[in-house]
Amino acid sequence: MKSNIFYLCFYVSFGFWFVHCQTANQSSADLVNENTNPIKFSIEWMKIKETVWIHKSFGSFQGKMYESNGLVVLTNKGVVVIDTAWTEPQTEELILGIQSKFQKEILFLIVTHAHDDRMAGVSQFHKRNIPVYSTNLTAKLAKEKGYGKTNPILDVQTRLYAGNHSVEIFFPGHGHSPDNIVVWLPETHILFAGCLVKAIDATDLGNVKDANVVEWENAVKRVLTRYPDAEVVVPGHGNWGKLELLRHTIRLLVSSNH
Repeated sequence: MKSNIFYLCFYVSFGFWFVHCQTANQSSADLVNENTNPIKFSIEWMKIKETVWIHKSFGSFQGKMYESNGLVVLTNKGVVVIDTAWTEPQTEELILGIQSKFQKEILFLIVTHAHDDRMAGVSQFHKRNIPVYSTNLTAKLAKEKGYGKTNPILDVQTRLYAGNHSVEIFFPGHGHSPDNIVVWLPETHILFAGCLVKAIDATDLGNVKDANVVEWENAVKRVLTRYPDAEVVVPGHGNWGKLELLRHTIRLLVSSNH
């Protein structure tokens, strides 16, 4: 009986020590400084089509955790990445994940606007000598905000070619931010609308610090007019869907302006 009690105490003590050590050794990247809620820092992957994947990262805004979408486009020459992950550690994981998952070289990164959920990990691309492209306005705002340097070619080169795929850049006007662009993939009919467009279950406009809620509606309408053949629309946050996401965003904007 005494022997059984001894072993029971040992297992309980060892179990407590193991859990304590595991918790103590948890990476600081798993915690949010603003509160004690855990944040999921591992990149998630979602396949839209054989050659297009969403990379999903996670970050904190006003004390709450949100997911953020970017794209990975696979071509016969390499990979095109649209937007970094929300943080530098997640962006490093993204790049390593691309290399191990797809066994392809990253050709270039496109940044859709100068917010941290789009380009906080730019330095990870720089240190690997991967080109980072943006518009002139995004480059200017990124420099002011300390997000890093980009090559501002997208005002002139609005169509970039990468092997058997191409990407088209379109600036619809000031919406979520003064520099927000969308990216059209003509071969797959996928529209990366970014933070200009809200997910279908969104009940508000989210972060409007740099937004122009009056012009935003017109910007979304321009995208809807330009890409009526979009089969998939990927918002900056939340689940991807179809063109109804653009119409839903317009409804939210009409509601907020009245």
